[in-house]
Amino acid sequence: MPLIRLSFAIADVAPVDNGWHLDGEPDFHVRQWPRPGDRFDVVTREHGRHARAVDLTVVELTATHAVVTGVGGDLLRPDDYLFGERPAAPGTGRHDPAEILGLTPSKTRLDWSDTEAALGVTLPGDYKRFVDAHGSGVIDDHLAVNGIGGRFDLVEENLYAWSAVRLDFAGPDAWREDATWRLGDAAHWAPDRDEVPEWFSPGDDLIAWGSSVNGHILFWHARPGVPAEEWTAVLKERGPYWERFAGGFADTVAGLLTGDVQSRYLSRWLSGPHSYDY
Repeated sequence: MPLIRLSFAIADVAPVDNGWHLDGEPDFHVRQWPRPGDRFDVVTREHGRHARAVDLTVVELTATHAVVTGVGGDLLRPDDYLFGERPAAPGTGRHDPAEILGLTPSKTRLDWSDTEAALGVTLPGDYKRFVDAHGSGVIDDHLAVNGIGGRFDLVEENLYAWSAVRLDFAGPDAWREDATWRLGDAAHWAPDRDEVPEWFSPGDDLIAWGSSVNGHILFWHARPGVPAEEWTAVLKERGPYWERFAGGFADTVAGLLTGDVQSRYLSRWLSGPHSYDY
């Protein structure tokens, strides 16, 4: 059974009858917040440092506090992070980001030929239909969707994204700002391929379709012989870490908005109310 991560950031701790009152806030989408009866089994400092085992059950939780009971509450300190897991809830069955965002349907069709020629790929249809109808813009003041021209031009955003990933793949000693090699050209990777994710193979490519205000970049993972409609989404955070999703553009965006999909880097910012700023 699929599991979702649970997390609570502690600002202050106070003992109460049979437990502890925690000021702070839950992480992730509101549908992924801990609920009464859920368990935390690990507490850490920032970035997972100094992990300690606990066995704490949630008694009460809101956007600003939690009450827990069990074993290990005496270990909790301000600026700690509690973690646990629970089975994922059934999906909402909503897969259309435009419908979730309350956008008016449109039959507009853009000319993608120059953009696709510049990128060297044919782009997925679900993405093109969304941008045809609604243009590029920002979801919930956090997640930008690239398009043709404007402030989030798909070609310009990819030039930046490819340069950033080349720096990781090649290493700082071999990186050049004016490089043009495709990301799947393993001849340019660092010999230890330390910063190339294990799921990325020679000949693969990454096409950036979005970004967050925090500097994370969302790509399609394009693989040789795999139709564009089957490309799955991946996220590169502004450091060395990656996150993979099971679906493409529409399924990933819709899932993030509904809470059907969980992202360590995006979920907490996409709980709603939802908006799309063109």
